Amino acid sequence: MRPGWKWGLALGALALAAACVIGGREANPEDWPGMVSLQSQQGRNIYHECGASMISPEWALTAAHCMDTVRIEPDVGRAVQYYPDARGELKRFGPLHVVIGAGTLLEVPKDSTFPVDRIIIHPDYQEGHAELGDDLALVHIVGRWDGPLARLDGLTGIAPDLAASATEVVVAGYGNTEEQGSQKEGFNRTGRHVSAPSLALMEGIVPPVEPDTCSQQIAALIDKYGLDQEFAGVSIDPVAQVCAGAGGTDSCQGDSGGPLVARTWEDGPVQIGVVSWGLGCARPDSPGIYSRVSAYAGWITSITGIQPDLSTPPPYRPD
Repeated sequence: MRPGWKWGLALGALALAAACVIGGREANPEDWPGMVSLQSQQGRNIYHECGASMISPEWALTAAHCMDTVRIEPDVGRAVQYYPDARGELKRFGPLHVVIGAGTLLEVPKDSTFPVDRIIIHPDYQEGHAELGDDLALVHIVGRWDGPLARLDGLTGIAPDLAASATEVVVAGYGNTEEQGSQKEGFNRTGRHVSAPSLALMEGIVPPVEPDTCSQQIAALIDKYGLDQEFAGVSIDPVAQVCAGAGGTDSCQGDSGGPLVARTWEDGPVQIGVVSWGLGCARPDSPGIYSRVSAYAGWITSITGIQPDLSTPPPYRPD
């Protein structure tokens, strides 16, 4: 889910934070170790909310804005999704779960669904304002995931040179495949109704954009859409953010919290970013903005206990 408070502006095409991948292709989940769909459940209905990455057997990394309306209910100690009613008051919707490693949300791997009992939001994040940065949250699952994990740049992996010809910068998620896409629906093997912007995991190549160029493009879009008041003081921080996407391929609504990786054929993916926000989806000169994970390695370690280990082997190597 991306912040939707501006959806409908500029002919219905402006939105904060990107979700399913536009201009992409179906992804092999084995290429995305630790890929997560954050899902809420109401009765027999399941709804994809955001992406995330498993970074340890007990912790997932996502965007803070994905947690804006999630609460831990003290009586049961579990995370629950809430949504605002017509008066803006939050109303209980249903429990939140982590689902890991699904190529399609209609066929979830066995033993890959976990409830959530803790949510830690970055202390400098301002609720409802992904565009102001520090848009990261850590989600603790009940149980243990023993499958593959995402490698984080600067913590458990070293990203390849983004400018090298052998490097692909790629984003993945279950978000919209067009800017104003509709929900896709189906039934899983247990007969539950599943709804998501995309039921299939999608990926797309999004070339990195230099910080100065990105800042200029975002400023031009803010002016073009008349958002000077709403986005006063918004800037791109090259230390804490990554810009990627030259138009045509982009993350979009529903991809928020998911991984941006740099990968080579030899060494596999290293996560360099978390889908945060953007102005529209896949528009020319409108890059997506991602939280740079290496800038937050210390914070991640302080919460999860993950120790830096840059010698961590890649999840696979080609034959």
